[in-house]
Amino acid sequence: MSSKKLTSEEKFSKIDFDLFEALNALDKKDYSYYDRLTTEQQLKFVPYLLILWMSCVKGNVELQSYYVLSTEYHANKYLFNENVQKFPKLQWLMLCAASPGLGKQFHQFIPHIKERISLLKESAKKQDLLDYYKKIYKTLSVESIDNLATDYVKNQKRKFYIAEIYPTLKLEDIDTLNSLITDEDILQYEKDRGN
Repeated sequence: MSSKKLTSEEKFSKIDFDLFEALNALDKKDYSYYDRLTTEQQLKFVPYLLILWMSCVKGNVELQSYYVLSTEYHANKYLFNENVQKFPKLQWLMLCAASPGLGKQFHQFIPHIKERISLLKESAKKQDLLDYYKKIYKTLSVESIDNLATDYVKNQKRKFYIAEIYPTLKLEDIDTLNSLITDEDILQYEKDRGN
């Protein structure tokens, strides 16, 4: 039997940050949880994953709404600010602030729309969006889900158009421009260009 010594990198990779233990601590508003983690576990702390899991709970509509809105208000808006990212304990405290402190909840992961679609590298397909929105909005009517999917596809087509006309724009600028212009503006622009 060989007793191979583990390198420090191998030892580090065997130390886990328990996502579900962290979610349980967040549900309890355990502000000191981060301080009790080992240095290695603190290095493996990933706020992005916690936001994805924390914002979605099973329960009544009011509780679900609270978690989504509170996570957005207390954490998501600021968590990835370049200054806040330097302080993981602050990120933990922001996540704790988002919790109502009602004890353990059942959290579930809801995937985001494909990155290639959100980065305008691939066009959105209505059926994919219908399937996606059905997972998120289980209580919405089929008509409402269809409207959401239709609107998303329509907006993405407009963003593709803007990105094609102005290839040097950043995604944030494309989003801003998309919110300011209408389909009529695009038609007028095309008419003025002679198309």
